[in-house]
Amino acid sequence: MKRTTRVSALVGLLLSLGLVWAASAGVLWNANSPTVARDAKYADAERLVFYRLEPGTSLRIPLPTDAQALRIMTHLVLPPGETYAPENQYVYGVDLRLLGAGAQGQPLLARRLFTRTRQSKAQPVDGLWMQESAFTADPGVQLTDGRELPLTLPPGSGSSTLELRYPGTRGALLVRVYARGQAAMPLSISGKARAVARAETRAERVTFEPWAKLTPTTQRALTEAQWLRVGADGEEGQDYRTEPVYRTAFRLPLLEVAESAQERLDAHRAVAVNVKGPTRLLVRLWSVSPQATAPVPDAVELSTLGADGHAQARKLAAPAAGDLSTTEVELPEGIHTLTLANGAAGDLRYAIEGPREAWLAPEPLKGAVGAAAAGARIAYLPDTRRVESYVAGPGCQAYELAVEADGDAAARLLRLDARSLGAGPSSVTLTMLDARGRSLSEARMDVGAEGAELEQVNLPPLAQGLLPCEQGVGGSEEAQGMRVAEQAARVSRPASARLVLPTGTRRVRIQASHPTALNLYSFLQAKEGPSASAPYSDETLVDVRWRHAPLEERSWYPLRPFNHRALAAQGAEVQLVSQVGLEPIVPEPTHVTSGVPLTLAPEGAPPTQELLEPVDPDARGQDAAKAAFTLLSPERGAVRAHFDSRVPTRPELQLRLEDAAALGSEVEVLLDGAPLHRAVLHATRSRELLPPIPPGVHEVLLRSSAQGLSALLNRPPAGGEGEGGLRTRTVYRLADGGLRIPVVKRGRGAVTLNMVLYTQSRAASSAPRLRVSLDGGAPRRRTGQLLPRLTRAQRELALPASDKPAAFPRGQPEVHWHARTVPVTLGEDLAPGVHWVSLKAQGLGPAWARFFVYGEDALDEVPQQWNRGGWEPEEGP
Repeated sequence: MKRTTRVSALVGLLLSLGLVWAASAGVLWNANSPTVARDAKYADAERLVFYRLEPGTSLRIPLPTDAQALRIMTHLVLPPGETYAPENQYVYGVDLRLLGAGAQGQPLLARRLFTRTRQSKAQPVDGLWMQESAFTADPGVQLTDGRELPLTLPPGSGSSTLELRYPGTRGALLVRVYARGQAAMPLSISGKARAVARAETRAERVTFEPWAKLTPTTQRALTEAQWLRVGADGEEGQDYRTEPVYRTAFRLPLLEVAESAQERLDAHRAVAVNVKGPTRLLVRLWSVSPQATAPVPDAVELSTLGADGHAQARKLAAPAAGDLSTTEVELPEGIHTLTLANGAAGDLRYAIEGPREAWLAPEPLKGAVGAAAAGARIAYLPDTRRVESYVAGPGCQAYELAVEADGDAAARLLRLDARSLGAGPSSVTLTMLDARGRSLSEARMDVGAEGAELEQVNLPPLAQGLLPCEQGVGGSEEAQGMRVAEQAARVSRPASARLVLPTGTRRVRIQASHPTALNLYSFLQAKEGPSASAPYSDETLVDVRWRHAPLEERSWYPLRPFNHRALAAQGAEVQLVSQVGLEPIVPEPTHVTSGVPLTLAPEGAPPTQELLEPVDPDARGQDAAKAAFTLLSPERGAVRAHFDSRVPTRPELQLRLEDAAALGSEVEVLLDGAPLHRAVLHATRSRELLPPIPPGVHEVLLRSSAQGLSALLNRPPAGGEGEGGLRTRTVYRLADGGLRIPVVKRGRGAVTLNMVLYTQSRAASSAPRLRVSLDGGAPRRRTGQLLPRLTRAQRELALPASDKPAAFPRGQPEVHWHARTVPVTLGEDLAPGVHWVSLKAQGLGPAWARFFVYGEDALDEVPQQWNRGGWEPEEGP
C-alpha cells in the first residue's frame, strides 16, 4: 500500500512539473508573439489625429484671434506599391492661403512651402517593422517621417482662416495645425519639465539643431511657448477626413544636421555631385525666402564636366517663393561632375535625385542601403573634405612654424595655400628667422578676394558678423560671454606658392593684413606618385583631374604651427570644407619670348644627320625665308625662287626619278620663260649644275615628259611663298644613353627648352616615352622667395601626335620622319646659370632630336599670378 502511494505521489509531481513548464512556455511564447510585439509597438507610440488631404483637395481651419504663429505638422502618405529603402528621400509641399474675416475672405497671405523627408524603419519581424518613426493601424499604409513647417502670421490678421491644399499628384498629405497666441499661462515645476522635453523634441524636428547648441533666448522661447491645436471647419466625412497616426522618436542614424545644411544653396555658392552614367537625374529648385517675390531668370547655372573633358552648361531661373522648378539632366556613359551654382542674391533649396547605383561617392556618405530595390532613387549630396586651418590676421598672434632647414632642397621645401575670409583681399608676409631670431629673408604674397563657390570655412563660436582676428582676440569684449552658434564664412579662391627655405632657417613667421586661412605643407616624394582612393581611383581622365579627392599616397603633408594652442584659444582654428569634383587641367604655361630661335647642341659628339623638312605653308614671312630648297616638278608649273648673290654655291638641281622606265627622257629648265638648261636623264638620282643666275626673284619651271620626276633647287622660295619650300635640319641621334643639353638661364625669368623629336610614327604615345631630368634630379633653386610653381627635377612624358609634314634625309624622300615639339620650361624658381637637361628614350625605337630656345629670358621683375583655378595638384619638385 505504501509503495502504491509513493508511485502515485511521484507521478503527480511529474504531472505538476509538466503543467508548470507548459504554462511557462506558453507565457514566453505569448510574450514574444508578433501580436504582443505589435501591441507593445502601438502602446509605446504617441497617437495623434491628422487631417488627410488628397491631391487637389483643400481644408479650411479657423484661427484664434490672437494667433501669432503656426506650426504645421505633416506626413506624406506614399502611393501604393512604393518600396521602402532608407536612402530614399521625398520632396513635397503644401499650398496655404490666409483668408481675412468676413464672407468674402480677402487673401492676406499666399505661400507654397516645401520640405524634404525620408522614412525611418528598423527590425523587421514577420513582415512587421518593430521600429518606425510614423505608422498607422493599417500596415499597408506607408508614411514618411514627420516634418514641421513653421509660419509667422502677418500683424493684424485677426480672426482669419487658414486654407491648406495638397498640390501633389500622388499619395496624400496628412496635416495637423497648432497656433501660438499672446497669452502665456504660468507653468508648474512638472509642467516646466514636460515643456522642456517637448521643446527639445520640437527643436530637433524643426531646426535639426541639438538642444544644447541653442542660445538661452531660443531655449526659453521654445519652452515658454504654448501651442494649441486648431481644428478644421465642417463635418468629418463630409468636409474633411481624419487619419490616426502613431508617432515615435525613432530616427535612422543619419546626420539630419548635415542633410539640412547640404540642401541649402546659398547666394553665390555652388554644390557639386559626382555621377556615373548613363543615367537621368532630376534637379529640383525652390525658395523659402519671403523676399523672392518673382523668379530671377538665368540666375542659376547647371553645368556638367565629364571624365573625357567634355563640358556643358545651361542657365536656370531662380524660383520665386512658393514655386518649385524641376529639370531633367541626361548624362551619357562615364564619370561626370554636376555643379549647381546660385548666382542670385537670395538663398535657395535644392535636391539632386537619381538612382543610387549612379551616385559616385564613398559608401559612408551613401548611408545604409537596406533592402533597396535596383534603380531606387535617392537625393545626392556633395562629398566634402575637411581640413584643419589656422587664421592669420591683425588681431591674432602671428602664425609660427618651427622648421629645420639644413637638409637638401626637397627637405627645405614648403607649400603655402592662403584663402582670404569674408569679402576683402589680403596681403600675406612670411619672415624666415634663424636660431637667434634674426631675419634671413622676407617674402610677400597677395591673396585676391574672388570667392570660391565650392569651398567654405567653418568658424568657431564668435560674435555675429565677426571673423577670427578681427576687433581684438576672438572678437569684441562684449561678445566674450555670449553663446552663439557655429557659422560658415565665405572664402576666396586659393592662392598657392612654393618656398625653398634658406639654409639655417629655424622658424617661419606668417602675418596677414586681413583674416586669412593658412595651410602649410612639407614635401616627401611618394614612391609611386600621388594616387587617389576609391571611388575616385579607377577612372581614366582626359584633360581633367579630381579636385580635393582623398589620397592613398601623397607627396605634400600638412603642417601644424607650434603655437596652435594659442591660436585656437583666440578663435583662429577653423575648418576648411571643400567639395570633391572634377575640374579642367590648366596647361602649364610655356615661356615664349620674341626673338630668333637659338639652336642648342647636346654635350659630346653624338651621331648626326641632315633632314629636309617642308616649310609650313601657313607660317609665311620669317618661316618661309628660312627655307634652303625649293621643290620643283613638271606638275607644279613655274615657281618663284630667290637668288642671292651672297650665296657662294652655284644653283644646282637634285633630280629624282621614280620609274626607271623613263630613263633617257629629256629634262629642261626655264628661267622667266626662257630656256636655261637642258639635260638627259641617265640615272634615277642625279645632279645638274645650272648656269649662273642674276640676283633677285625669278620664275623657275621644270619641263619634262618623264613621269614621277621631281627636283630640289638649292635656293629658297621667294618671300611670301612658303609652300614647296624645304629647309635643312641637323638632328642628333637619341640613343640608349640619351642626350644632355646645356641651357643657360641668365635672369630670374623662365626659359623654355624646345625639344623637337623625330620618329617613324606619327601617332601619339599612350605611355610615357621620354624621361627628362634636370641637373641630375637636384637643380639649384632660389631660396627665400615665394614662387607660383616649381620646375620638376624629373618627369616622364608621353609624345604628342605629329601634325607637321614628314621630313626626310637628303636624297631619300621615301624615308619619313615625323616631328613633334616637347617643351620643357625652366621656371623662375631655378637659380641663374647653366642647367643641364638630360633626355632618355623609353621604348621609343629609332629617334632623332634637335633643340632650340627663343631669344633671351626676362632679366628683371616677373609678373606673379597667385590665384589658381581651384585645387593645387600634387606635383613633385
